[in-house]
Amino acid sequence: MSDTQLSLICPPLRTNCYFDENPISYLARLADKNTYSSYRWLLEGKGVKTVDFEKLYQACVEAEWTGFEHTACWLPQVCALPKIHLNSKRLRYCPICLQEENYWRISWQLKISVACIKHRIWLMDLCPRCQKPYSFHGPRKSAGKCLEYLASAETKPAPIAVIRLQQFLEEGLLPGEHPLFDTAQWLPLLRRCEFLVFLMSWLAIGEDLAKPGRQNFEHLADFSVRTEQCADALFSNQNGFWRYLQTVHLTHASFIGIQQKRLVYFYRQFFNDFPEPMFQPLTEIVEQYATENLIRDITKKHTLFSPDAKKVQLWYSFSRACREYNLAPSELNRAIIDKQVAVHLEQTNTEYSMCSVYRPDLEKILPHLKGLVTAYEAANILGVTKAQFIQLQNNGCFKFEVAPRRGYCTTWQYSKLELDALMETINKSAAPPTEDCVLLAPAMQNRIQGRIELPFLQVFKGIIAGQIIVRKPDAKPRTFREFWLDKAEFCNWIKGLQPQSNAMTITDVAEVLCINEEFAYQLVNRGYLIHSVGPRGTKMVFPDHIRRFRREFVILSKLSETSEIASSRIIDILEDAEIYPVDHGESKKLRQKLYAREDLLKSSFLFRYVQHLPETRQLLAS
Repeated sequence: MSDTQLSLICPPLRTNCYFDENPISYLARLADKNTYSSYRWLLEGKGVKTVDFEKLYQACVEAEWTGFEHTACWLPQVCALPKIHLNSKRLRYCPICLQEENYWRISWQLKISVACIKHRIWLMDLCPRCQKPYSFHGPRKSAGKCLEYLASAETKPAPIAVIRLQQFLEEGLLPGEHPLFDTAQWLPLLRRCEFLVFLMSWLAIGEDLAKPGRQNFEHLADFSVRTEQCADALFSNQNGFWRYLQTVHLTHASFIGIQQKRLVYFYRQFFNDFPEPMFQPLTEIVEQYATENLIRDITKKHTLFSPDAKKVQLWYSFSRACREYNLAPSELNRAIIDKQVAVHLEQTNTEYSMCSVYRPDLEKILPHLKGLVTAYEAANILGVTKAQFIQLQNNGCFKFEVAPRRGYCTTWQYSKLELDALMETINKSAAPPTEDCVLLAPAMQNRIQGRIELPFLQVFKGIIAGQIIVRKPDAKPRTFREFWLDKAEFCNWIKGLQPQSNAMTITDVAEVLCINEEFAYQLVNRGYLIHSVGPRGTKMVFPDHIRRFRREFVILSKLSETSEIASSRIIDILEDAEIYPVDHGESKKLRQKLYAREDLLKSSFLFRYVQHLPETRQLLAS
């Protein structure tokens, strides 16, 4: 016999192995049967004092009387694994398995084994009596003190996702479809071990570190939580792996720089280490997550990404954004200064700062950037005088405007797209002229005559809110100076602006508006419902204030009641149109959802419902 080969000595008393038995478990049983103090008495050759599962398995196979030639086909695969994936000293066990048959399963020696598939419980690695690891290296006499307690240890059920993870580890994927794997492919045991070790290692990353260190997976208590997270990522639902990526990317990372480094290191290692077709669905998810969260260009030199990923990336460098969207650097710089686009600045080792631009923001304002007009041109588009335009300008009637600044732009600038859309909406809502009509300018001059402040601003808001019906004889687009108004309708609208003498309390206001009294106080205290202060500091609300509130705002519950559409559905419709409640940007919210009427009228779907609200009909009737 060669002294380099490990061989098994045939003892007087022999027994057969179990189909999935750990070779050391078999030798230990054989030593007990022959009353040997150690299983090593059964071995000879080089390496008797070390634990090499592959050599022990080969020695058992060569001894025909052991029965190892009839064991499970995957047993030699486990024994042949590199030592880094096997527990060579400590033992994990299933108490119920030990009650049924008192031997050690080879699958328990996998370092990342955590559960018993058959009994669906967590494995254990401590003696329930002394709370120490059980080792098959020590003398049988001392080990026997713990051995009798192992089978009676208290068990704990394992989550179904953890059981599926253990099945994946031991057997590969079960038959059937799985959204995260190509089940037509088969993965060797070694690759399955490497894959799960990779996933668990990234969950153990330290505070503000860019990559994980080496993991040993010795004690179950040290990595059982990570096992559950991995099981949730792979075998819970379709969003599980996305949550895993968010955990790796963001947990224990205080700085964006660390988060970005983690993401880069992770996708590079994943793409390089797991190129097999089986991982293609996971690769696509990693790629999608990276393209949505990487704050940098993904260019042709990034060969790990697919061409499609490079088309949908969310961040561009400043120079690339200018080049791709045909913008002058000064134009893009103005948009950044005005905070119209989100940017990320990263200081390099030199004085140079890298600037990344958020593409969705840029594409949203791109039509505005390419269609800026001066205040003079904006007034001509609307068909208003300079004084009238100043009223609109000073009262925030335009969402997109650029103020003049030295070294920035010399005049006020406005979005032609916004102005054209405004005029198109008003023209579409125009009605045919009646017999008693007059142009807008003469109507204001002859009928208002200083009776209200900022008359054109009030008329403008009235038209936008649908309180004043503009008229024209044909479908030809017209500007404000070319619109007609019905004299009677206009007079009734003016009367509605006149203040009344009968004051109301907040309680009266709540009753009139059919709202909760607390909500009424919120409306008054936050300025949405204008009020007057009495001689003793009391807050008084007049009917004119109520009418003004109804002209400018709509309560969601009233709109839902009139339209017979659920409030949640209305909120979704408005959010899709980027229309939000008046307190959207405030930390302290109103008791009920409140919207600006002029915003609601921009929704073609809700326009008719707003026009048919009871308070709208009351305003028109008054």
